[in-house]
Order: sequence, then structure tokens, then C-alpha cells
Amino acid sequence: MARTKFEVDVTNVVQIFEIAFVLMIFLMILGTEFQILNVHAFHFSVAWIISMTQGLLALHAVNPVVKKLLGKDKVFNHWVIETVGLVGSTLAFSCGYKDKTEKNEAHFQTWHAILGLLGYALSIFSGLNGIPALYRKELKAYVSPDWNKYFHIVTGSLGFFFGGLSLLASLYSNWYIKKTHASETSFILGLFLITSVVAWALVKPIGIVKSDWKRLISKKNK
Repeated sequence: MARTKFEVDVTNVVQIFEIAFVLMIFLMILGTEFQILNVHAFHFSVAWIISMTQGLLALHAVNPVVKKLLGKDKVFNHWVIETVGLVGSTLAFSCGYKDKTEKNEAHFQTWHAILGLLGYALSIFSGLNGIPALYRKELKAYVSPDWNKYFHIVTGSLGFFFGGLSLLASLYSNWYIKKTHASETSFILGLFLITSVVAWALVKPIGIVKSDWKRLISKKNK
């Protein structure tokens, strides 16, 4: 289905928002002394706001940079970009865990950490589930391609959603408050950028989940 001019324009704006948020995080840690939380924040923002978002958009929108680097195969582009996102998320998760361990603090006690763990776990599950989705023709005798694809989209979308909520919760973290000097402007800007990117990236997947569910149920009842 061809995309409307509105969809193209919004996607282009959202991609600018992605870069703006990551640039904002980068400027916060630029020139400061090394902290493992800085590494955590940078990898988490890049992995979720850029890689995970681009991985979702790759199935519905053509980014000229992605197209030039990876080609026109949307499924392959989605697979590569999401894999990069999972690697970045793993680095972010490891740094956050190491920071708590070194400070002898309890793990997963904040909404940021709990939502981040949930989003990370669901994304890993979706990534593993994406293997039979990618090789659906070869594995159709063992796994239902339609249902596997459905659960892949559901778990991936939920993982991305909870990761986005974790990013929103990070705006209340001591790290963010300290880096922005408790600036209301920085808080509102972060809130706007994250919400805009996550919400738009989920529009298409949510629509697919709803339509596929109706199709699968009607097919099952025949």
C-alpha cells in the first residue's frame, strides 16, 4: 500500500526527532568525566530511539541512507537494524547492571530499570522469534508462518513500547536531572521527542496486529 504524503512527511520529521534526542544525550555527556552511566545512557538512547525505531520504520518507510547502505530488501533491513539495536541494548543493560553492582545497590528497583528489563527481555524474545519468521518458508512444516509472524510483531511491539516507557522514566532519574540541572525545558523536550518517536513508530505495527488477529481468527473458524 502506497504511503500518503502526510505519512512520508511525519516519518521524515520523526527521524529528525530521533537524531535530536540522541544529540541531546551526547551533549550532556560531552566533556564530562567518564561514568559508566554515561555509556549506559548513550547506548540505550541510540539503541532504542534510532536503531529500534529505524528497524520498525524499515518495514513501512524507505530511509535513503538505509537503502543506500543495505539495499531495498525491507525484511533484511529490518533484521539487520534490529540486531544492531539488540546489541546496543545489551551493552546498555550490561553497563547499567555493572553500575549498580559496583555501587552495591539493589537492581531493578526503579520504574526505569523495571520497564527497561521488560522491554529488553521482550525484544530478545522477539529477536529469537524473528529467526523462524525470517525463514518461514523453510520452517513452515514445523512452525505456522502466520501465527509466528503475529507473535513476532506482538512481542517486538510490546518490547519497543516498554523500552520507550523506560526512556520516559529515565527523565525522572537522578542522572538526567543532574545532567540537565533540573531544567524543565530539557524535561519537556525529552518528553516530547521520546513520545513522538515511539508513538509514530508503533502506529503501523498496532494496525497490523489488529488486522492480522481478525484474519487469523476468521481463518481458524472456517
